[in-house]
Amino acid sequence: MKLEFFIVFLVLWVLLIFFFSSQSYSEQNLTPYLAILLSDSSLDKVFSSIQFTYAGREISVSNLGIVHFIEFFIRKAAYLFVFFVLGSLSWLVSTRIWKSKVIAAIVAAFFIFLYACLDEIHQHYTSGRSSLVEGVLLDTCGGILGIVTCLVVFRMKKRNT
Repeated sequence: MKLEFFIVFLVLWVLLIFFFSSQSYSEQNLTPYLAILLSDSSLDKVFSSIQFTYAGREISVSNLGIVHFIEFFIRKAAYLFVFFVLGSLSWLVSTRIWKSKVIAAIVAAFFIFLYACLDEIHQHYTSGRSSLVEGVLLDTCGGILGIVTCLVVFRMKKRNT
């Protein structure tokens, strides 16, 4: 496919991330819906033994309650997903510019890291949002997973042809 095609999708995806990062936490709050869905569940017992620290904050059912605990994982999974797609698109653009897949992967990973940093800075200036180093790490990991997935899929595809 043509470079321009992938650039358009990359730009659209970057704009989508920017749009979601421009929303306050209250605009993205899932807890009212989760409270309804989880009202009769016994998930609090299932997840009661899970406890860890994220950004200096204890993440556990006993500390957050089951609704906020589940919301935490949904929100982090969403970040992983959107940056996974961004990493994949970045790699697809990079491979059409640089012949070496390794250089393309390095350039795409650098772009992901840079955009993750810029996204956290943007969130710092968005009402009700926080800017965290952990956010940059999570976003970058999602992007690198996308790049690695593309490398593996295209290598497998090349072997099968």
